This record gives sequence, C-alpha cells and structure tokens, in this order.
Amino acid sequence: MTSLGLELSDAGILVAGGEPAKLLPVDGKMFESPGYALSEKKHLLVGKSAEGKAKLLPLQVNNKFWDQLNTEPLERKSRQAQNHAEIACAHLSLIWENVKMHGDDMMIAVPDYYGRKHLGLVLGMAQELSIPLRGFVPLPIAASLNPRPDAMLLHLDIHLHRFEITCLHQGEELTREQSTDAQEINLEQLYRNWVESISREFVRNTRFDPLHKAATEQALYNRLPAALEILKVNPSFLFEISHGKHIYRITLSRDFLKRKSAPTYDEILNLIGQMRAAHGQNDSRTVLQLTRRIGNLPGLKDTLSTIDNCEITELEPGAAAMGVLELVSRLPHRHDGHGVSYFTTRPWPLAARAGSRVAPEKSPGRLRATHLLHRDVAYPLSGKPLIIGSGEYPDGEHRHIRIRSSVISSKHCQIQIDADTIVITDSSRQGTFVDGQKVDGNTMMGLGQTIRLGTSKETLRLIACVEGDET
Repeated sequence: MTSLGLELSDAGILVAGGEPAKLLPVDGKMFESPGYALSEKKHLLVGKSAEGKAKLLPLQVNNKFWDQLNTEPLERKSRQAQNHAEIACAHLSLIWENVKMHGDDMMIAVPDYYGRKHLGLVLGMAQELSIPLRGFVPLPIAASLNPRPDAMLLHLDIHLHRFEITCLHQGEELTREQSTDAQEINLEQLYRNWVESISREFVRNTRFDPLHKAATEQALYNRLPAALEILKVNPSFLFEISHGKHIYRITLSRDFLKRKSAPTYDEILNLIGQMRAAHGQNDSRTVLQLTRRIGNLPGLKDTLSTIDNCEITELEPGAAAMGVLELVSRLPHRHDGHGVSYFTTRPWPLAARAGSRVAPEKSPGRLRATHLLHRDVAYPLSGKPLIIGSGEYPDGEHRHIRIRSSVISSKHCQIQIDADTIVITDSSRQGTFVDGQKVDGNTMMGLGQTIRLGTSKETLRLIACVEGDET
C-alpha cells in the first residue's frame, strides 16, 4: 500500500507522496493550499482561489476555520456552510480530490494545539469524504528527523492565527516535553503590519496609496509571499505595483520589514527564553528547528542568532508531510477494524543517527526492549506478532500469552517489532492501556512502559535482557 502524508496548517496545507516521495499539487498546480474560504452566491471557494479574493470581498471571507475548528453556528452563515467544520471539510475535499490518485491511505501531521475534539472532527471529515485515514501525529514530531543528543531541541512554527514552540525530549523515543502557543503572534497580524508599512512607503515615495483601492490592496497581499522569498537571499529589491497605466516602485529591504516586526520577534525571543528556563537549559546548547513558514519571516533568524549557545536549522517545505511517510514506513500494516491511531512518539535512535558508538557498559536508558514481562515470565519480542488474550491457540500456530479473565478479549492485543520499532495493536472491546493511556488503534512503545488489559489488574512490562558481557 502507498501512503500519503498531509501537513495541516492554516497557513498552507501540504501533501507528500509517490515514489520517490515528493510534495504533490494540492490546489490546482499549487503545492500549498491556504486555509481561506469565500462564500459566493452559488459556490464556496476554498484555498488559493479564496485567498486571492479575500481583500476584494472581506465580509465574505473566513480564514479561521482550521484554527477554530468546531461545530458552533457561524455568525455569518451561508448556504454552503453552517460552521467551521463544514468549511474545513470542503477544503479537505479539494485537497483529497487533487491527491487521492497518488495513495491508498493518508496520515495527518496536526498542529500541536489540536486536542481530542479537533482530531474527532477531522476524523469525521475523513469518513465523510471516504478518505482511508491511517492516523494522526503532532506536527513537531513528524517534522523532526535529525537527532541532536548534545542539545535541547525546540521546534518553532507559525500559523495564520498563532505561534507554537515545542520542547522535544530525545530518548529512545522522541516525545513532546512541553508545548506553548501564543495567539498574539501570528502570520495574519504580521502580514497586515507589513502591508500597511509598505503602503505608507508607496505614499511617501510615489504619493500612490495601494490601500485606497481593494484591487491594489489585494495585489499587494498577493505579492507578499514572493517578496519574502526574494528577501531571504537578497537584502533588498525593487517592489512594483501596477494601477491603470501606471507602475509604482519602491525599494523594499529585509531590514525594513525586520524593524517593523521587532516587537513580535522580541516576544518570540522571550518565549524561547521561558522554555529554556523551564527546563533548566539556559546555559546549555539549544537547537532551534524552524519550519519554512517561520523561517521565511524576514530578519527573524538574525534576531534568533543573538541567543547564546544556540544553533538554528531550517526545515524543508513540507518537512512534516515527508516525515509522516518516514514514520509510516516503520509501522505494521493496519488491518481494518483497528481504528485510527494518534502517534505521540517516534523512534529516535540517538546513538546510530548521531554517529556515536554505544559504550560496552550500557546504561539502562540506552537499552532497547527485547522481552515482554508478564508475572514472572519474559516473552521474547520479534517481527512475528505476540498475541495477548484469553483465547487458546494450537501450539505453533501463534505466539501468545494466555490470560484467563472475563474482562479480557480472546485476542485482546498484539505486540511486535517492526524495523526498529515496537508496536502494540489493540483489537479488544474493553481497551488496551499503555502507561494509563488508551491505545487508539496502534501505538509505539519503549523500554519500561507498561500495558494494562481492559479493566483487569493484569499488567505487562517491556524489559531488556542483556547479554552476558553486558552486565
């Protein structure tokens, strides 16, 4: 089966897939589809076409449906949509129609602030649109591929309506340690600030005001993303706006936009400082992992470079979409009926990826789980599923742990090694719990984690058995 990876951000949704994996057109010929919707008399425009008319018809536009994903009635209802969820469904439908021929199922990297209600609504949309959804993963986890065991790893991202900073814990599994979002820092406000500042420069230098007409205001907004790309490699360039038979020009510089954004950049610095202090890492080396969205902010990397003992790395466009595919490649084939999973960790082999050698005397934290301990018996893990349940199987037909209990299903769950990953899959009605968290379909596990079966008191634990020369 071929999977697709979707990176969900209202600033622009991206999808990766194919052989070899690459970003796919999701909105006409565009590789990004922004979270905009515009209600016309007979149609609901979504994505790039809606963004291109946002300033022409401001009372009919909505760009908050992914950020405020819910089923509450809209203040301004339309015939096409009654709430944000219905608009988001229309946007997802556009994207799915563009990419469905490239894959058999899909996994979605979601913003870190998305909770259970958000995920439930996205799952409902996928079912409505007949999208074979394999699971969800937090965007910072999906986008992270390069371990840095010598540093604190922070993931920075920005969306249309908020900024996110996530501290990632690098162990045998990559996990989220802490996440903070700030709604006062967002792309919509930054764009508005830049557009107003650029307009004042046009007035000062040419006496032409681009904001006087909706058409030229829209043209200014349309040109802004390309301008930011140019300013990443050039300190300045000639910015042009056409109106009638006239062409108006100003010199737009990176430093100009940086100065206009200084208060926002200072607040980002403050949030990074708070995150480092919260984890006692003020003086240790920090790696800032920037998505392309935030890396495009003019002059921000210069501001971030003032942080002591800090390294900045910018991710490729669609890093989370591509990362989803790498994660999917490590998972066992999902059988029908196992539901949709929410993966909050990913394998993170620090020693192998960092190029370091494992010391002969291994500490417990560096060991990998090799066995599943139940009561006093350790069962070896392998690529063949180890079935746990109350059922009885003929010898040799299955590897299994039989636990007689009325609250444990015949085939309650199974655990196996897939590549370097240990995956547990729930197939019960009573539920399987890993460290107290219910398994939704399947999830990855690591050394020391415990399994509880339904409401029973039966627990199992992942352990590592060392060789004789490792003790």
